[in-house]
Amino acid sequence: MKKPLSDYPNLQHQRQQFLQQLSGLQELRRGSLTEQFLMLKRKDGSRVQRGPKTISQRLTDPALVPLYRQQIQALRQFETVVDGLVRVGEQLSDLAVAEVVQKKTPGGTGTSRRGASPRQRPGRPADAGF
Repeated sequence: MKKPLSDYPNLQHQRQQFLQQLSGLQELRRGSLTEQFLMLKRKDGSRVQRGPKTISQRLTDPALVPLYRQQIQALRQFETVVDGLVRVGEQLSDLAVAEVVQKKTPGGTGTSRRGASPRQRPGRPADAGF
């Protein structure tokens, strides 16, 4: 779907919002947290659940888990914002190209007679012998 040139200010505004969101993202961490719960059997036969234990990096300090979660979520938000920024950038690029094409084309129709075959040129009969 083509965007009219009047959308340019709106797209610029969206771009600025995405850039502002990016500037607010500081601590980013790749990966994910997986928690493991173990079911243990006691000597008396009862079962008890142990955990959660984080696996992958084996975080030994449970106080780090919320920080890691926040950093991982920030990276996911970063990726979402960058995707939006790329989408808006592509739309702005399309508008810039459309503007150049419109300026080069007389009447803004986008048709060019320069590359037409001799049979299609105006003022020439279709059976002109070339």
